[in-house]
This record gives sequence, C-alpha cells and structure tokens, in this order.
Amino acid sequence: MKPLPHSKTRSRGLEMRQHRYIVWISRRWIDRPLLVLLVSMAIALMFVSPASAAAWTQPGYLYRYFVWGARFPFSSRSDDYRSYGYHTIEKALTAFQFAPGKRDSVPETVEYDNSGSVKQVALSELLRSTGTNAFIVVRDNQVLYENYFNGSARDSLCTAWSLSKSVTSALVGIAIFEGYIKSLDDPITNYLPELKGQGFDAITIRNLLTMGSGIQYRIGFLPWDEFVLAGYYPNLRQLLLSDLKIMEPPGQSFHYNNFNAELIGMILERTTHRPPSQYLQEKIWKPIGMEYPATWSIDSEQDDFELTPILLNARAIDLAKFGRLYLNSGNWDGKQIVPKQWVVESTTKDPNDHRPWETFSRWQDKGGYYKYFWWGVSLGKSDYSYMGIGTYGQFIFVSPRTKVVIIRTADKDGIDPPYWREVFQNIAEQVDQTYSREVGAPR
Repeated sequence: MKPLPHSKTRSRGLEMRQHRYIVWISRRWIDRPLLVLLVSMAIALMFVSPASAAAWTQPGYLYRYFVWGARFPFSSRSDDYRSYGYHTIEKALTAFQFAPGKRDSVPETVEYDNSGSVKQVALSELLRSTGTNAFIVVRDNQVLYENYFNGSARDSLCTAWSLSKSVTSALVGIAIFEGYIKSLDDPITNYLPELKGQGFDAITIRNLLTMGSGIQYRIGFLPWDEFVLAGYYPNLRQLLLSDLKIMEPPGQSFHYNNFNAELIGMILERTTHRPPSQYLQEKIWKPIGMEYPATWSIDSEQDDFELTPILLNARAIDLAKFGRLYLNSGNWDGKQIVPKQWVVESTTKDPNDHRPWETFSRWQDKGGYYKYFWWGVSLGKSDYSYMGIGTYGQFIFVSPRTKVVIIRTADKDGIDPPYWREVFQNIAEQVDQTYSREVGAPR
C-alpha cells in the first residue's frame, strides 16, 4: 500500500501536473474551438455557481468533469474503474467453490408489479434485455444459476458502485468489535478533529451510516453538485475536511449522500491505520476464500484516498460469497468473520426511524427501509429481505428465510430497483418452494 501522508511540496507538484493535463488536452485531444468553448463554459459557470468556487474550479477536477464526462455516453459503466488508480486486494490462497445445485429450481418465468399490474416475463429475456452482465443465484452453499451476458465472463472485473457501501459497512462492524471504533454514537469529530467547531460536532457515525448526517449533497450533474464532486474530485481529503457544508441538523431526514461513506472511509483509515482495502483483504477477502483479486479505486495517486462509496471493483462470483457471508449472519463455515449482532442490526428495520425521505422516497413508499448502507424490505412478522444496491443495476440480494442470495451486475438498471427487488423475491420464493417439496430438504 502507498503511504498516506502528503506535503506542501507534493501539493505544488500536483498543481503543476494538473496544469500540464490541461495543456496536454488542448494539444492532443481537443481542437482549439472546443477548448475555447470548454474554458468559456467553466468561466461562465463560476459566475452562476451557487456554491463556493474553491473546490469545483480546481483544474484537475475540471479536467475530469469535462474530459471524463465527455467519454461517459460512449463507455461502459462496468469499466469506469479504468479511469482511476487503485489499491489491490489480494485473493485467497485457496478459493472457496460453491457446490453445484438444482438449476431447474430457478424459475424460467418471473413476475413483478409494474404500475399496479403483475408483469410476467421469461427470466432469460429479462436478463438479456436489461443490460445485465452477470446473474448468479445461490442457495446456502450451492450455486443454482450462473450466467454471463454482453461479452462478460466469470473473471470479468466490474465496478460495484454503491455495493461498495455495504462492504464498507461490514468493515465498520469489524472495527467496532476490534475496538478501533468505540461506538456508533460517537461524534465524528472524535475521529476527525479538523471538523470541530464547524457545525459537524453533533453528527455521529450512526448518522453517516443511516444517511442522516445533514451534510449538503445535491444529486445533479453540474460541476458544483456534490454528487459529481464526490466521484471526480482528485483530493477528497481536502474536500471532506475543508469544503463540506451543513444543510440541516443530523437525524432530521433521509438524504442519500456519498460524502457519508467517504467520511466513514476516512475514519476507518485513521482508526485501523491502514486503507479500507487492506483491512478488507485481511478481515474478509482472504478469510472467506475469494477466487479473484479485487481493487479499490483511489481519488488520485497524490492523495491516495479510496472511494469507499462507489469504487470497489470485483467479480460477481466473489460478491456472491460476500452475500453468503451475510446470509449466514457473518459466519463462514464455523468462523465468525463479521460480528453476528452487527449483521442483524445492519439489515433489520429500526422501528423508531420515522424520518421523511428527501431522496429515493419510492423505496420507502414500497415499504422499504435503510440501515447501515443496506436497503431492506419488511415482508411480514419476522420476515424480511435486504440488498446492497449500486447505481446502473448492481445488486446483492439476501433473503434469510429462503436462504437465497442473488447477484446482478450490469451497465444499466433496465428496470427500476424496486422492480428488481420483486423479481429477486419472486425467484427466492420459487426456489424455496422447490426445495420445500423435497422430502427432508433443509430449510
């Protein structure tokens, strides 16, 4: 792993390199009329921006905003990791292999509620028509279905997007168990003292994990929108500690915010004295027998900070193992990897959480809840399912009652996430019915 500290000399060097980036673009990739247009746009935006110009007008960031943004419509979302540097997460010496299960237990036809009417569709057609790259169905320790589309294969590396948050959540649980983090109710300023006296003192780690920090976060695509800054900014440490703004008191509402997971990443880094990727490798990736190495993208070579909310990059089959780990309450074949209490607390509904949802309210309208970077749905007394959800259609679905885990990676949603949840639940129920009909089958 690369060293974490940086200096004023490094900062000046970074500015010089950023200037060379702009010059390089002008000479190699952008003709002069287009360069003039982009520069004019940047200057104009400075005057209409509702935000402080300090962060978003940084040259290296504008390079990414314009150049990476221009590539966006013509590239695959599964390959976005290629734009960033990364830290490697080494694979296990001996890989865990799922046993083959009953392929015919996975239904050929699935259904979901589409605008008030039940829609039935062939599973194969749904997967092909929605930009799916990988689809895996696991029951307990058996793989029932594993298929790849659009040129993807078992060894294809894909960006997990916000599934990264669910993995980060597991690391928080381990860090609490090991004593690195004292309590979820600790103010974040206990770990990030640079934020003291700036309005952040009332924000707790729990507020970050439940998307209730009150930190300003606009989900838009203009250069000053925090949604873009959180993914493209090349010096996130500086951004997180100097440029965040408070929008409302913590705990007042649910407001989805990638800064929350980045602050969690910084807390993990400082308390465990290692990057989250190294902690993941030591505590989860190797112990549960991951078949392939993974990577965690960094904001820049100079800042060397991992993008914990969005840019863990892994293979679908290894994400299925992470799902199995949670299915078994953090236990892996007799060894407790993630504390059981943490897994249960992370994925079950908090009956005292009555906050209004400022973002993604459709999930709440469908009976959903959010807890410690997981999305859940109550299905009745003591029955529930939960998911890690990544933008562009990445899912880790876990159904404790049916013992089913489903993984989907993709380049696009295809259908809305609440509909995918219904598809996954429908598959899990049909699989469960097939196994329950067998005499003596474990349930």
